[in-house]
Amino acid sequence: MRRLLLTLLLPLALSAADHWVKFASGPFQVYTDAGTRAGRETLVCFEEFRHAVGEVVGEANLQTPMPVRILVFKNAQGWTTDSAIGEGRASYNIVLDEKAADKGAASPAVYEALTRLFLQANTAQMPPAFEHGLVEFFSTYEVKGIHITVGAPPPNADLDWARIHLLVADPDYFGKLRVLLFNLRKGAAEDPAYRNAFGKSAAQVEAQVKQSFADHDIRTTSISSLPMAERDFPEREISDADARLARADLLSGAQSAADYRELIRDQAKIAEAWEGLGLLALRDHRSAEAKEHFAAAMGAGSSSARCYIEYAKLEPDNAKAAQALLKAAGINPKLDEIFALLAQRDTDPDKRLAHWKAAAERNPRNPAYWQALAECYLAGHDYDGAAKAFTSGEQSATDPATRDRMHQQRVALEDQRLAYDEAERRRKAEEEARDLARLKDEARAEVHALEAKYGDGKLAPDEKVIPWWEGPKPPASVTGTLQRVECLANSQARLTILGDDKKIVKLLVTDPKKISIGGAGELTFGCGAQKARRVTVGYVPKVNARLATAGEAATIEFQ
Repeated sequence: MRRLLLTLLLPLALSAADHWVKFASGPFQVYTDAGTRAGRETLVCFEEFRHAVGEVVGEANLQTPMPVRILVFKNAQGWTTDSAIGEGRASYNIVLDEKAADKGAASPAVYEALTRLFLQANTAQMPPAFEHGLVEFFSTYEVKGIHITVGAPPPNADLDWARIHLLVADPDYFGKLRVLLFNLRKGAAEDPAYRNAFGKSAAQVEAQVKQSFADHDIRTTSISSLPMAERDFPEREISDADARLARADLLSGAQSAADYRELIRDQAKIAEAWEGLGLLALRDHRSAEAKEHFAAAMGAGSSSARCYIEYAKLEPDNAKAAQALLKAAGINPKLDEIFALLAQRDTDPDKRLAHWKAAAERNPRNPAYWQALAECYLAGHDYDGAAKAFTSGEQSATDPATRDRMHQQRVALEDQRLAYDEAERRRKAEEEARDLARLKDEARAEVHALEAKYGDGKLAPDEKVIPWWEGPKPPASVTGTLQRVECLANSQARLTILGDDKKIVKLLVTDPKKISIGGAGELTFGCGAQKARRVTVGYVPKVNARLATAGEAATIEFQ
């Protein structure tokens, strides 16, 4: 029994003896029990790397969707990630030992993975040869203090590496490399992009790349560093619970599960620990158990977007899943997966389109997002929107077959647009024809009803004769040409008529609603000078000295 007790107490004693500190800058978090010097040097190394990649691709202050946590162990004791940069519970994770930190260096695989992550999170898709070349080029990055050295060849250097090497190492190209990469990210063809950046064709530069590669040009070069001082990275003490959680978040199987359960037992980091157990269960295909753990984490007040995302994937109820996804969006709105999942579940066409658009904006390198967005635009017959989506999808695709398919879909849009416009024209014409036919049928039915009612000329006993109204019968009239209509206050108007006797007669219209208008042609007129039109205007003689009118118009008959 005493031996068992000592065995249980030993990890706790070791944990208590560890002294963990944290340093942070940009997307990087360095956790270490190997001392402050190792922590600061590691952070400087990775911050200078971030700066170097940004200098070459022309994007300052590169970011990542989640923090990049670097754990520098004095003794890793089996703690590791399943890849160079592992995706943990709430961060990307890199594990280094104290020796690597003392050298201020990580493995080429780490730098390759980090370059890919920065490109995916910060730039639009470039041609695969350029992206591969950048990844290979930065795999041999070195830094001493803050002095950056790049350009050493990787073990399997190829033309993609040689192309980036030439464009960075040769000062005649390096100052304009950003222009080239910017044009390529905007979808420009390679030859115009090269000419715009360097004043040379792509073939001319490519010939120089091949010659340099054949000559085994392996010179290194430096990139201007980011000025840094020790005081820029203050040391932060972290609790034993935070250190254990950071270690468990590597998701290293049974080791992580034990740490998570210990945290729950100690009533520390409960939501985070339940989420971690959920992710471990999910990785082992224990979906029901994973859902229970995620629900427990949410019940404990989880502030992790990933927890709500993974729960939503396992939740069959659309309303509950949507609620979880909206919570995740509120925690980390930069994650594209949230909006893709919302789009897949939503049945409202407008909301689906908005969700796919949000997903594509956050991850423009995913051609599936652009395909889904284009289809939403097509469903609403927005062919311009669909064309833009297909163009972006074509640029984002690294697979030639996908790229060609999207190109063909974009080309076919014009035919679809013309077919839709013609179908709409026919539909509207048919609709108008049906409306006209209906009106004619209603008019005929009304006439037939009147004929049936009054055809014999006899009235029903209870019906009265309605006297025929012939309209106003003014005592005076003038026939001639209507020359002008002057609009006055209070909706009144003054008519100027040149009579057949060549005399000018001005008449006042006191209320347009009481004028009886008839005759042939257009029976309307506006204010101002009139086209020569023959009229007969009946009026009541009534002189208005102030307005210089001879009477008040009662009828207007156009001839």
